[in-house]
Amino acid sequence: MSQLLQDERSDAAIWWDKFANFAWRTDWTQVLVIILLSSLGVIAIKSAGSSRESTFYKSQMLYLGLGWVVYWAISSVDYRQFQRFGARIYLGSVALLLPVSLCALAKHDLGGFIRSINGARRWMDFGFFSLQPSEFAKVGVLIFLATYLARRPIGSFRATWLTVAGVVGVAGLPFFLIFVQPDLGSALIYLPLSFALLFVAGLTSRFFLVAGIGTCLLLAVVAVDLNEYSHKVVAFSQKNPSNRDPARAIRGEYEASAWFFLLKDYQRERIMSFVAPSVIDPKGLGVTWNVRQAVIAVSRGGLNGQGIEQGTQARNGYLPEAAAHNDFIFSGMAEEIGFRGSALVVVAFVLLFWRVVRTAALATDRFGCLLSIGAAVVLGTHVVVNIGMNLDLMPVTGVPLPFLSYGGSFVLSCFLLLGLVQSVHRHSADGGEDGGTPALGLNAT
Repeated sequence: MSQLLQDERSDAAIWWDKFANFAWRTDWTQVLVIILLSSLGVIAIKSAGSSRESTFYKSQMLYLGLGWVVYWAISSVDYRQFQRFGARIYLGSVALLLPVSLCALAKHDLGGFIRSINGARRWMDFGFFSLQPSEFAKVGVLIFLATYLARRPIGSFRATWLTVAGVVGVAGLPFFLIFVQPDLGSALIYLPLSFALLFVAGLTSRFFLVAGIGTCLLLAVVAVDLNEYSHKVVAFSQKNPSNRDPARAIRGEYEASAWFFLLKDYQRERIMSFVAPSVIDPKGLGVTWNVRQAVIAVSRGGLNGQGIEQGTQARNGYLPEAAAHNDFIFSGMAEEIGFRGSALVVVAFVLLFWRVVRTAALATDRFGCLLSIGAAVVLGTHVVVNIGMNLDLMPVTGVPLPFLSYGGSFVLSCFLLLGLVQSVHRHSADGGEDGGTPALGLNAT
């Protein structure tokens, strides 16, 4: 009997040791920041829809609950296991994109499963939930790019041009599949992700100089195209001075005959609304309306804000119902919690990115470092672009804000990314707060 009790105590002691080890190796700062941001997100989503009695916040709570399950499950798995299956994960994410992108290319709906919503085909509708494959593709591409670069030497551009070409191919395929949906904002995420991983992997600066020159040439081509497009809008506006939204009135006409076929007219409108708002929307009632109202919301917040559920821009419909709880969640929040509260949100994001970059610096292998840096770049791009467009510092691209914007697929992708980072933190050699040795020498393994 005493031996049985001793065995039971031993089992309990073993489980306690496992739990203590699990807790010691967890980056609790990251966990607490996620809790703070996601809680603020639920409050902001509820407030944005309070006048319409929206239940989006309840759905968001469900997504967050599922996200936490995914987060802890991913973080408990040794991140090196994902390296073993990197190619399969990538192919799976691309396969998930194909049905949506093919329907977009064919401009054909697949019943109610894949259908056009506001001119875009980005979702798979399973009835009780919708799935946006582009969100999960970012995770799959990151894992495979980190796997790919971790196993290949990086030096001069001439010596590693095949590796660079491989990165372009790996990121280029999902970029194209997402771009044609069309979803320019999500597609553009792959550019900073690819460049950041190549930079951290040690690619020569000559490559980035050449890439920078190429980017400038592309921007020049886009500028010429936008100039021609603006002439069309101005000509229509002069002929029809009573029209409130000339860009919407001719939407699709320039696109049908444009020599630069990569942009849709609505994408041209969004870029022009940033660089030349008085040209594209002279009366301020068209494509610039959302940004104008977002800036008004931020300015109304002042130092301390109007108070929770006391803001008017989102609740009274000045910020569009379709975007107030996702793309423009920051402006509605800024109106209610003011500059101080908004600054707290920004500080929380900075703290989160610092912990992720710290994990990358302490990772004991090349794959873990690249994985963590990639997660920081993806989430950081979302934060910079979203807050920038809410403050009229960047064009509107439809990029949501991590843990704050509404959306099941996006919330899950954020938890997946940070779950991978937590796994790197937990499973690096001698993990925990004082463990690990820098992997920034980045020799191929």
